[in-house]
Amino acid sequence: MPRRVLVFLTIAVGAVPRAEADGMLDPSFGNGGIVITQFPGMLPNSAASSVVVLPDGRAAAAGAVTLPMSGTAMAAARYLVSGALDPSFSSDGTSQVDFPFFNSFAGADDVLLQPDGRLVLVGGVDSFQFGRFFALARLTVNGAPDFSFGTEGRLTTEFPGPAWAVAGLLQPDGRIIAVGNSGTDLAAARYNVNGTLDPTFGTAGQLTLPLPQPFTVGDAALQPDGKLVIVGAYGPGPFDFGLVRLLPSGAVDPSFDGDGVATTDFGADESTQSVIVLADGRLVIGGHRTTTVTDMALARYLADGSLDPTFGTGGLATADSGATEITEQLIELPNAKLVIGGWTNDANAEDFLLARFHPDGALDTSFGSSGFIRTDVGTPWNDRCRGVALAGQDLLLTAGLVSPGGAPDFALARYTATTPVALLRFEVE
Repeated sequence: MPRRVLVFLTIAVGAVPRAEADGMLDPSFGNGGIVITQFPGMLPNSAASSVVVLPDGRAAAAGAVTLPMSGTAMAAARYLVSGALDPSFSSDGTSQVDFPFFNSFAGADDVLLQPDGRLVLVGGVDSFQFGRFFALARLTVNGAPDFSFGTEGRLTTEFPGPAWAVAGLLQPDGRIIAVGNSGTDLAAARYNVNGTLDPTFGTAGQLTLPLPQPFTVGDAALQPDGKLVIVGAYGPGPFDFGLVRLLPSGAVDPSFDGDGVATTDFGADESTQSVIVLADGRLVIGGHRTTTVTDMALARYLADGSLDPTFGTGGLATADSGATEITEQLIELPNAKLVIGGWTNDANAEDFLLARFHPDGALDTSFGSSGFIRTDVGTPWNDRCRGVALAGQDLLLTAGLVSPGGAPDFALARYTATTPVALLRFEVE
């Protein structure tokens, strides 16, 4: 009698969510899907603000770490695919960049990955003696300061008011844009590959843009045509979603909502921390709105700055997990679904939080528990996801902080984006 081979697909046994739900911690990463990194030194405090994934699957996270005596420095850590620290990066997997100001506080709010593997850290430095500036640093592929950039691998840029960069962008030609605030005004600077200011942008490489109302920058994105979209909280309070679009020269783009500035009111107090540009030129911004509670909020815009009526309700969408939800970063998946990474606060316990949405703005209830994944990274106190990145076709990587005993550390968590299945094969005579 011929042998017949029967093949069955079954849901894998063990700690796996229900069959119809996507999303779980990846057990092949770190300790059950979680990695916590304490930087070298005497009980240093550290927190990650951003994460990028290298083409080979390794990842780099950046943020801030306390210095031995006083102040803080920019910090970066690079990880192997397994979640272990990469020993080829600064010998122990971690790197620190301090700035030559006494008792200063520096940190990276964003990290950029150059095509050659170098990392650009974008943020600020606050010196009691000299003031508050944009700050950038570049690290070589082995984690050392890149002496071809700025002064010994780092630079600062002064603006009229206290300044800090919250977002960085890498142009195809290698130039770097940093965006943030100078006081309550929008501020931006563009740098050549070596860190010098690019005189073709703004005034001598930088610009300060006063708007009719205060504008707290949350994020920025670069369109394929070189235009720059900047989002944040707009208004004196309560706040609205605010969008500003600049031409490649740094001038305001008058074709965007008539004057270069668009605002959106959800009927509450809103703040936005993330923006992405879709392939067709539409824009999606992610943030949160606060009424009696704080919920995630999304808005999609057409290329001209008007709300897209095919998204959510009149261009707007919200989602409530039953607790406070804070949005930190929005990304698009290859299947056009949207994922928000952030954190939630319920009964004084803060945890990582992910949410997934369909392309039309509806919450994707097949993800985690009714559209959300909440993760207690390791403490009953403050666990905050600050960044999220696609780590492979079916993997999501998050980074932020965990606070065991009140002293925060870098924290990463990796998730499978689809329900795992096991292929079972047996033969019947």
